[in-house]
Amino acid sequence: MTHATQGKPIPPRYLGSPSPDIILYLPNPPLMPASGHALDVVELINLNGNHWRKIFTIFAKLSAPDDDWRRYRDSELLTRKEAICFDDSLIARNARHIVAGKASWVRLGLDQDNFHPLDDQQRSWQHKNVFLTPYLDYRQFPNALIAQLKPLLS
Repeated sequence: MTHATQGKPIPPRYLGSPSPDIILYLPNPPLMPASGHALDVVELINLNGNHWRKIFTIFAKLSAPDDDWRRYRDSELLTRKEAICFDDSLIARNARHIVAGKASWVRLGLDQDNFHPLDDQQRSWQHKNVFLTPYLDYRQFPNALIAQLKPLLS
C-alpha cells in the first residue's frame, strides 16, 4: 500500500487486482489508510470523501456483473478484475484500459485523433482495447454514458 520515507507516505501507483481485466487510469491516487491492511473501498471512501465515492461508484457501475453496483462497489470492486493505475504509461496487459480525463490522456501520450468517437457528443473514444473517457464525475460521466460503455467493457 504505502511506504514511509522520512515520515511521509509514498502514494500508491496501483490499486487492485494483480491480474485485472479492466484498468482505470487516473492522475492522482487517494490518501491511503495508515494501517497497511487489505484494500477496502469503503474505508478509502470514508478517508477521501465524496470525490472518491463518485470515482468508485462510476467504476462499479461500469464493471459490476449486474445492477447491484452498490454491493459490488463496497465488497468486490478492485478485488477480482479491476485495478486503478496512477503511472505514466499503459500497463502492458491484455485488458480494457479506461483512461479518464484529458490530464490522463496527455500524461499517457494518447491523442484522441487516433481514436474513434463512441457517442454523438464525443465524450468517449475507443481504439482497440483503450477507451478515452471523461473524468469519473457525475456531471461529465452520466448514467447514459455508463450504459453505453458498460457492454464494451464486459
